[in-house]
Amino acid sequence: MASFRVSLAYSYLNKYLTLVINFVTTIILARLLTPADIGIYTVAAVFVGLGHLLREFGINEYIVQEKDLTPDRIRAAFTLNILFGWSIALILYVARSPIGAFYNSEEVREVIELLCINFLLVPIGAITFAHIRREMRFRHAMVIQVASAFVSATVGIFAAFAGEAYRSLVWSAIAGTLTSVFFTLVFRPKGMLLLPGLREIPHVLAFCRYAGPSELIYHAGQTAPDWILGKVLDMSAVGLYSRALGTVSIFNKAFLEGLWGVIMPHFSRQHRDGAIDKDQYLFLVACITAVAWPFFATLAILAEPVISILFGAKWLESVPVLRILCLGAISMYTTVLIDQILRSSGRVRASFRIILITQILAVIAVLLSAFHGLIWVAMATAGVSMVQSCIYQIVGQRTLDIPFISFIRIYIKNILITGITVMPALVAILTVGSAPFAFLPSFAALVAVTGLCWITAIWLLKSPLLEEIIIAASYVASWRRPGASGSTRS
Repeated sequence: MASFRVSLAYSYLNKYLTLVINFVTTIILARLLTPADIGIYTVAAVFVGLGHLLREFGINEYIVQEKDLTPDRIRAAFTLNILFGWSIALILYVARSPIGAFYNSEEVREVIELLCINFLLVPIGAITFAHIRREMRFRHAMVIQVASAFVSATVGIFAAFAGEAYRSLVWSAIAGTLTSVFFTLVFRPKGMLLLPGLREIPHVLAFCRYAGPSELIYHAGQTAPDWILGKVLDMSAVGLYSRALGTVSIFNKAFLEGLWGVIMPHFSRQHRDGAIDKDQYLFLVACITAVAWPFFATLAILAEPVISILFGAKWLESVPVLRILCLGAISMYTTVLIDQILRSSGRVRASFRIILITQILAVIAVLLSAFHGLIWVAMATAGVSMVQSCIYQIVGQRTLDIPFISFIRIYIKNILITGITVMPALVAILTVGSAPFAFLPSFAALVAVTGLCWITAIWLLKSPLLEEIIIAASYVASWRRPGASGSTRS
C-alpha cells in the first residue's frame, strides 16, 4: 500500500491539475456568459446536487471504510446506487416543470431536464471509483478526474463560443460524466463484476442511515443562499453571491480537497489500531490555520482587484460579499477537521446532530436576511460559520481530550503569521488604493511580496508547516534527479 505522503502527493497533484483546468475555464466562461446565465445554472444545480446526494446517500463512503468488504456487499451497494440514481432521475424529470414554474424560469426547467442524463450515467462507475479510492490507487483516480475535467472544460468553452449560453454548462457537465465513467471502467479492479445483489442491503443501509442524511442536510444549508435568493431577489443576485462564494472555495479546492481524499481512511485506520494521534491532529490544525488565516485575510483586503482580474468589472458588486465571506471562512477552517475526526472514530450520530443544528441555523439566517440584500446574507452566513466553529472547538476538545491551551498556542502563533503576511497588501491598498492592482503585473508583484512575507513569518515563528514545505521540496528534487530512488518514507 502506498505511504500516506505518497498518497497525499497523488491526491494533491490531482486536485491542483483539476483546479487549474476549472480555474481557467471559470475565467473564460465568466467573460462569455452573463450573471443571469450563471444564476440559471446555479439554481438548477441546487436541485440536481441534492439529487446526487440522495443518489450517493453515503454509499461511496461505505465502500471506502467498510472493514469486511465482501462481493455480496459490493453488489448490494451497486444495487442501491442504481436504484437511487435512476429513481432520482425520474423524480427530477417529473419535478422539472413545477421547479421552473416556481422560479418563473423556463431555462431552469430545461437545465434540470438535461442534467437528468447524468443520473443515468453516474451509478455505472460510482462504486468502482469508490473501490479505487479504498485501495489507495490515487494515480488512477488522478487520471480519471483530470481527464473528466479537461473534457468538461473543452466542451463547455466551445459550447459557450457557439452561443449555447447557460446550456454550455449543461453540455460541460454531461461530457465530464461520460469521460469519468469511461475511465473508471478502464481502471476497474480485475475480476470486479458489477452485478445486482440484495443479500447485504440491510448491512449497507445500517451505515448509510446517518451518513446519507448528514450530507443532504449539509447540502441544503450550504446552498440555502442559492435557492432562497433566486426566489426573493433575482438570478443576477444568485450569480453574484455564487461568484463570491466560488472565489472563497478556491482555498478548499487548492489546499484541502487533496487532504480529504486521504485523511478519513488514515484517521479510521488509527482509530481501529487504538486511538487517533492527538499530536498529529494538532499538527494538522497548525498547518491548516497557518495557510488559511493569511490566505483569507489577504483575499479580503485584495477582494476588488481579485474579482476584477479574474472575472471582469461586471462582477465588482460581489466584492463586499466576498470580504464578509472571508471572515466566516477564517472561523470555519479553524475547526474544519473535527467532522472528519467524528466520522473516522465512529461518532457518526454526533456528526449528524451538529450538522443538523448548524444547517438549520444557516437556512433560518439566510431566510431572515435575504429580504435586506446580499450584504446581510453574507453577514448571516459568516455568523453561522462562527457559531459552528465554536461548537466544533468544544466537541473536538472533548473527543480528543486536548486542553484548550494547546490550541491557544497554535492560534496565537498563526495570528502573528497572519499579521505579518497581510502587511504589504494592507499598506498598498491604504496608500494607493485598489485601482493600480487591477492590472496583472502589479497584482502579481504584490502577491509575490506577500508570499515572501508569509514564508518569512513561518520561518521566524518556527511553524511546523515549514518542515513539511522542506520535505515536499526535497521530494520534488529527488523526482527530478536522474536515477533517484522511487521510495518514499511514510
